[in-house]
Amino acid sequence: MNPGNDKIKALFGYGLDNNLLRHIMGDSSLRDSVYNRERTLNLVDENIDDLLEVILFLLLSTGVYRIVIGLNNGEIKTSSVFDPFNVEVHLAEDLLVPDYVFNHFGMIALDEKEALIKRYYHMLEHDHVFEYLSEEWQEAFHARNEVMKQLTDEGELRYIIEHIPALRNLEGYYLRSAVINLFNSTISMSFNCDGTQIMSHKKFREFIEEYV
Repeated sequence: MNPGNDKIKALFGYGLDNNLLRHIMGDSSLRDSVYNRERTLNLVDENIDDLLEVILFLLLSTGVYRIVIGLNNGEIKTSSVFDPFNVEVHLAEDLLVPDYVFNHFGMIALDEKEALIKRYYHMLEHDHVFEYLSEEWQEAFHARNEVMKQLTDEGELRYIIEHIPALRNLEGYYLRSAVINLFNSTISMSFNCDGTQIMSHKKFREFIEEYV
């Protein structure tokens, strides 16, 4: 494998692509048997509006910049700018308790959080370990950091949160989990057919208009 080959790229990595829209096929046996597996409503389904209101609050008003929403099992994983290399695991039922939320998450406004993320990368660019990267990677980092402005549009984020219930209640192919990332403005959605849709926040509206 040649690390300098520009044909070898991640679906989304060090680039910011507003036109990102990719589908990954899952296990064909799960896809073929999707209509034979009866769905059972759970605590998340019973409290989905309240839970999504909390998740929107976490993304807009706390250090959380990436969140994994386990709609099937109620497992919520968060990554915070206050502890960027760690992942916290929470239960959906706990996030429905206000005291739990305010005790576990540091408050920070969205614009200040974006500015902090930019400073993290600026610091990396000036650390000696940055030289460990190939010239291609260094150039890509520099170019991205130069044009990095608003990382996440609040209106797009609200639109995503508002339409998760509709995807959860699709007939047959319903949403199983979702990963929302503020940094590169992406959402990854896994469905009960084992397929995954990965797209930018800007493309999400088109996806909803076509499939919901």
